[in-house]
Amino acid sequence: MMDEERYAELLRRALMSAVKRCRRVTHALTSGGLDSSIAALMMRLYGASRDFKGVAVCLEGQEPFDVRYAELLAKRLGIGLLRVRASVDEALRAVEEVVKALATFDPMEVVNSSAIFVALKAVKGDGGTGVLTGDGGDELFAGYSYMHGMSYRELEEYIEHLVKTWRFSSIELGKYLGLEVYSPYLDEEVVELALKIPTELKLKRGRETIGKYILRVAFQDLLPPEITWRDKHPIELGSGFNALYKILEELSEGKAREGVRFWHKAQPYLYEVFSKFHKIRPPAQGEKQCPYCGSGVPKDKRYCRTCGAYPI
Repeated sequence: MMDEERYAELLRRALMSAVKRCRRVTHALTSGGLDSSIAALMMRLYGASRDFKGVAVCLEGQEPFDVRYAELLAKRLGIGLLRVRASVDEALRAVEEVVKALATFDPMEVVNSSAIFVALKAVKGDGGTGVLTGDGGDELFAGYSYMHGMSYRELEEYIEHLVKTWRFSSIELGKYLGLEVYSPYLDEEVVELALKIPTELKLKRGRETIGKYILRVAFQDLLPPEITWRDKHPIELGSGFNALYKILEELSEGKAREGVRFWHKAQPYLYEVFSKFHKIRPPAQGEKQCPYCGSGVPKDKRYCRTCGAYPI
């Protein structure tokens, strides 16, 4: 218990220091998930930019639950909330921009990032300059469900690997739109501390398995319990953007491309968009070839960033 209390306090202090270094925040992506809620909370309490708005995005015609949690958080923090409801046409335009900016036709990456792009574009339209996110929280504190079946030793090694290889589309899309994107979890002090926290405090096993346990404990007295103990939901699900998969699959009907193997029904349309802006980059020295799209992939990697194939 002493370790739990000590690391919870150290974590609060490290995140407090991290948000103090975020100087130009005008908006915060607020899905109402744990990581982004903690980031917004700390910014409101200790950040250099305490006067900011939350941003919640959803797809028209869907019933996304992220907005409901974002409203709960905004009320708790006493901040304004920019609600963004995107039409299908707006979402498809975002898809094209994401493919162009990230040079990928990986359906999962594109759909997830399209929700982020719509939110960031709304920030830009609202006169924003800097955006706060919760990127890195899931990676550092075992938030993804696929991590929950790993042994503690495997999980510790995997998190260390993620820190060396992680990539966040929000940062790339922010640059594309001319916005600064900040996440306190990516701060060097926070990452260093997170790697020292025992894995048993990140993934709590008992009658049920709880990811990000130490984060929840550290902020359970400052956030509503509905947020503190909320299960992890991908942004495309919470925003309703997962409905794009079916739309993209319908747009892909009848499209084909010789020389490229598609592993998802939405890829023919996405590849057509990709081809407007990019060409498949062949393997360079020290790389292997993706068996699906032919793109170069580092020999020590199993994921193709161009088409999303995994494992390869």
